[in-house]
Amino acid sequence: MYAVAAAHPEAVRIGMEILEGGGDACDCTVAMSLALTVAEPFYSSLGGGGVTLIWRAKEEKAHFIDFSNECSRHAESGMFPYDENGNHLNQAHNRGHHSILVPGLMRGLEAINDDFGSRPWEVLFEPAIRLAEEGFPVGWFYQKHQMPKRFMEMRESYSEFVKIHTKNGQPLGEGDLLRQVDLAATLRHLAKSGAEDFYCGEFGAVLEKEIRKGGGLVDAEDMAAYQVRKSLPLEGTYRDISYYTAPLPSSGLLLIQILNLLECLVYDWSDANEGERYVAFAKAMRSAFRDRFAVYGDSYHVSVPVEKLQSKEYAERVAGDEGSSSPHQHDIEAGSTTHFTIVDREGNIACHTQTLGAAWGSGVVIPGTGVLLNNHTNWMDPRPDFGNSIGPNRRPMAGYAPSLFFEKGKPRLAIGSPGSYRIPTAIAQVFLNSHHRGMPLQDAVEAPRIHFDAGPLQMEDDFSGDMAVALSEDGFEISTHPPHEHYFGGVNAVEIHEDGSLSTGADPRRGCLGDVAG
Repeated sequence: MYAVAAAHPEAVRIGMEILEGGGDACDCTVAMSLALTVAEPFYSSLGGGGVTLIWRAKEEKAHFIDFSNECSRHAESGMFPYDENGNHLNQAHNRGHHSILVPGLMRGLEAINDDFGSRPWEVLFEPAIRLAEEGFPVGWFYQKHQMPKRFMEMRESYSEFVKIHTKNGQPLGEGDLLRQVDLAATLRHLAKSGAEDFYCGEFGAVLEKEIRKGGGLVDAEDMAAYQVRKSLPLEGTYRDISYYTAPLPSSGLLLIQILNLLECLVYDWSDANEGERYVAFAKAMRSAFRDRFAVYGDSYHVSVPVEKLQSKEYAERVAGDEGSSSPHQHDIEAGSTTHFTIVDREGNIACHTQTLGAAWGSGVVIPGTGVLLNNHTNWMDPRPDFGNSIGPNRRPMAGYAPSLFFEKGKPRLAIGSPGSYRIPTAIAQVFLNSHHRGMPLQDAVEAPRIHFDAGPLQMEDDFSGDMAVALSEDGFEISTHPPHEHYFGGVNAVEIHEDGSLSTGADPRRGCLGDVAG
């Protein structure tokens, strides 16, 4: 059997076709990633980056590939004005040429294809090229991203952006055909020339010219120097479950801390009532985010005590602490991240997350290419001397937490999500719904969620009133959201059952869907 769960029907269709044709999970990853740069332009682009957690069944080994966006070597703390609390004083960090970091996606897909792929690079581009060239009718979720103030401002500021994502200057309506002929031509060119041309060749030169024209920092030397980081994932345990997750500057460490703390705070899950469980989960989030905002950062450039933070002993020591964070948080705007999960016939797994930074990224499209560039300085602290401060060649702290849970030594749940700070908390809740409550995976994904980082506690209002009372009585201020709001992420997961059968969990919060065959 094989399965795919993703946030767009075209990506799911393409992924299943690759698997049906004998491709493996990593071939599927490249093809689906490229398809999403066409189908989800508000979340994905060749001008963005991301991470992939890979499980190779035959060698029984996990691999982690970080191709997240990276600051120019010219970047400096203080390059964006801010007040005494670290709040930005204008929007230069959030849109436009100054907000752009070196994009990592093409180098990441190249590494996945070179190290693990079984299909030729150029073949994996074909579905995305057709999708861009022929077009597709946009759905409700695309249209939803044309409504916020952010899109309206970009429509007024960036002429190349307007050419692609409006009709006569007006937002596209649901069902309107989106064709991206420039992007199709770029994909066709890169299918033949490879990622090297994107970073060092003709494309790289055009990119540098556009960024420099707008006063941005990224140049040809930054592009040529960009390298994928390959590493082992972080490892955690929760009771009798072991799991792999994403190392810094992704947020797998935050997931580990939350589950470690919860293990300390709820000694016997079966004896606790739902109110006690969710209060404990809220406290676990509060403690973990205190560390996340205080000391997390790009461990290639700052010292982070990872071994201490992920230890059970540390969790036991801080589990009762009640102090909250007073952090710098990046702008709370609609996110621009997507995630998909793949399991192939051989049991190979890919959990892939990619992003532009914030919705529609920087708004800057490289003329004649159809490529929208990221705004990933938006995720960094403008102040100096913090773990997540802007600096030469640093990568921003990101919410990515693709994870793979094992039971009795066998992979059981492959999972990830978009959603910024809500990514690790969404993953934890789906895992707990499945593991402790015994929910079918789709039900576990659809179940209501809470989230707490620096306060107030965020809650979907399809929880019972008793839940809100329990949290309020324990001192949490509560802010409610409608059920299934995309603020709480867009989990895409695949469960591997003991008999080898598969099931998917696809989040209705972002119009996700899954498919199983074989």
